[in-house]
Amino acid sequence: DKVWPIINDQDEDDDDTSESMAPSGIAKPETTLTTPLLSAEATSLTDGLRATPLARRLAMLGGVNIQEIESTGRRGRIEASDIIASLKSGKTYRSKFLLLHGLGSNAMSWGALIASLEAGGDRVTAIDLPGHGTNPEDAASINDLVDYVVAHMRKLSGKVHLVGHSLGAWVAAKAASEVPDAVSEIMLIAPAGCGPDINVDFVRGLAEVKDMDQLRRLLSMLGPTAKATPDGAAAGMLKELSRGRLNDIVAELLDSGSPHLDIIPVLNNIKNSFAVSAVIGKQDQIFPKESLFKLPSHVNIHIVSAGHVPHWDVPIEIAALLQNQFK
Repeated sequence: DKVWPIINDQDEDDDDTSESMAPSGIAKPETTLTTPLLSAEATSLTDGLRATPLARRLAMLGGVNIQEIESTGRRGRIEASDIIASLKSGKTYRSKFLLLHGLGSNAMSWGALIASLEAGGDRVTAIDLPGHGTNPEDAASINDLVDYVVAHMRKLSGKVHLVGHSLGAWVAAKAASEVPDAVSEIMLIAPAGCGPDINVDFVRGLAEVKDMDQLRRLLSMLGPTAKATPDGAAAGMLKELSRGRLNDIVAELLDSGSPHLDIIPVLNNIKNSFAVSAVIGKQDQIFPKESLFKLPSHVNIHIVSAGHVPHWDVPIEIAALLQNQFK
């Protein structure tokens, strides 16, 4: 095992400013009479954490998400020794992503994107929403999805980089607005709720599909990768959709007597809490691009050559966007 030298990790603005030893390859902090070092209190203002400058420097060089580090210093301050202990334990990750799938999908739909993110050293979790996949809970309304995600996020330690697709993007934004302290950043992929227009045949078809021909028509609307879904995987989709677990949610989405999902006020509510970005596929057949371009100006929009499920069509490109945004 690599042996790290002992570090005297005092506040760099404390009265006792004795030199500390730094791990090999990490330069010692230098001070001059004319350039005072930033204090631990000052550096905590940007992200709400109390951490010494040396701890932050080690975290940056070691690719450690400092939001996930348990502090041992006084008044909850993160010390350099905390970062080193995390590095030696092998339990550190560059990021922590939480992925929320869209209507009629499940956690396994993120497979290609998860592989790309984990190849870059990121920690990724994808969950099945109520009424989907292996989640035993059913959903009588869309708010049931939000409540489930909020409850899940409240159990987490540290903050997550939240990613949602389609209806899952609306759920992600809504959940983030309820527990903003649990979120670092958020990415919305082909988000629902940007306008009233939606491919009604597709949404209704998810609840009414009975045979493989109907399912293949639905898949062709999603994009080239979905259209080429192998027969075995398609059979599994058909079996799951035929259970009728989406009926209540689809009825709510298509009920003309109730207001349509509106993500715009939700995004305006969280704009000062964390960065928000969106990914739009140029060949999206579920939501018209004109609606997606109604996203607020503070949302950083990425346009990719893909259908309604960009993380299927161009997973490496989406992973790169996420890793560049959340590094």
